[in-house]
Amino acid sequence: MATSEQEVTIDVKLFVDKEKKKVLFAESDKEFVDVLFSFLTIPLGTIVRLLDKQSQMGCLDEVYKSVEDLSSDYFQTKACKAMLLKPLNTASSHCHRLKINIDDTKPREVYVCKDTSCYAHCAFSSVPDTLCKCGKVMEYAGDRPEDDAKTAAAGSENGVFVKGNQKFITTDDLQVAPASTSLMLSLGREFGVQDPADLEQTILQLTSEKQPLTGLHFDVPITTDDASFCTIPLNLCPEQESDSEDNKGNVKIKVLQTKISSAVLYAEVGHDFVDLIFGLLSVPLGCTIKTLGQSLSKGCIGNLYRSIAGGAEGCMGPDYQRLLLAPELPPFFGSAASQILQAPESAPKNIKIDSCFSCFKIGGFSNLGRCREQDYRYNSSYRCWRDEFTNCQNTTKTAEICELDPKLHGVQSSNRDAYVKQGSQSFMVTDDLHVRPLTLDSSLRVVSEGEVQMKDLVEKEVAVTKFQIMELQRAALMTREALSSVLLPPKKKKKNLKHLMY
Repeated sequence: MATSEQEVTIDVKLFVDKEKKKVLFAESDKEFVDVLFSFLTIPLGTIVRLLDKQSQMGCLDEVYKSVEDLSSDYFQTKACKAMLLKPLNTASSHCHRLKINIDDTKPREVYVCKDTSCYAHCAFSSVPDTLCKCGKVMEYAGDRPEDDAKTAAAGSENGVFVKGNQKFITTDDLQVAPASTSLMLSLGREFGVQDPADLEQTILQLTSEKQPLTGLHFDVPITTDDASFCTIPLNLCPEQESDSEDNKGNVKIKVLQTKISSAVLYAEVGHDFVDLIFGLLSVPLGCTIKTLGQSLSKGCIGNLYRSIAGGAEGCMGPDYQRLLLAPELPPFFGSAASQILQAPESAPKNIKIDSCFSCFKIGGFSNLGRCREQDYRYNSSYRCWRDEFTNCQNTTKTAEICELDPKLHGVQSSNRDAYVKQGSQSFMVTDDLHVRPLTLDSSLRVVSEGEVQMKDLVEKEVAVTKFQIMELQRAALMTREALSSVLLPPKKKKKNLKHLMY
């Protein structure tokens, strides 16, 4: 694909087994490795959005579509829906320095209440449609300035996450390590390279639209990892959980399943269960791998995560390593889902501005000077000519604005962690975690599409434990049959009769 003159590219040298049409490994500078490592900081919802809801990450595409299709009336605030569809990245200030940043989210946007008579002083939000405490919708006031220290760091010889000017080797399944003689010999043995002359070397100019190495070079379809669609066995031990305090937080749902094949058609759930599903979209990819296990993804991402704690460990500082292996959620993006994944929130931000808050409301970041504009005029009180502020009579010309929780509905109190509005509304969640309001029409449609007779259906009430919720979160990223894989006993594998005959 031809690139425009303005489009930024990163050169990556590919070593190709021409006969097998497979990239064995690539050699690159730190810029490419920084881009790969940044993937772990990106929220799951952003990944689905950037891939146009074709991520094939288990059920997440359906979860994202559900949030899109669901009316804002079902969320605590309109901003809650925006938070799930465009979740912010806590590491955005670092990712902004990447040579290629695939995340187009705008985390530096600032929204304030433009009513200068509003009593809720010095509050801002980074999320559109956030309600001020006075009840008015906050409006865009500009992008907050970059931190000078972080901007200066961009000019150093180090990369964004990795340091130094050494070369890196990246295998086709995204194992990353610094280039070395021992690594060259190891890769040669692993891929059966007898003569280096048998390898074709070519330069790939990587853009924001090009990522998986083999498919990019040969324009062949990327095969989906079969492990992503496996059935997850339920290793729940009732004896261990029967006396647990965690059982007090069990979520009760009703499951409609078939009697014969024991397949789940859908679950009838309340707002609490829906919130556990939707909250996944705001969780960074690195958090899910950290908590749910590196085997969550047996493909590229698991290898990338292991590289940071393994071969590439000495190439970055401990702070950056923690940032990638255990990324935090932005302020107020925490939910019941992130709590189960043990993903903490970062602290709310305070921004110092060089004007009073009233002038900032009027002029935003682009016109902070209006607060200090002066004119030489006659003052009748002092009976003399003097410099006076022409736009603002406030004596304090600086302010500090604090971040407001977008989940709050004006002055009304709410469940701080919930995205979905509390109430008696029931929802339908299908096996692939598509969520919609429960209606008779939707129920009959699902049964009809399942080609099941009414007499073959059975409804069961289930108390989903915290352990099962974590298994459901794992299933949501690995299979399109999330409910069945967690709530039903694992299917027994058929015996190989041919093998038994011999």
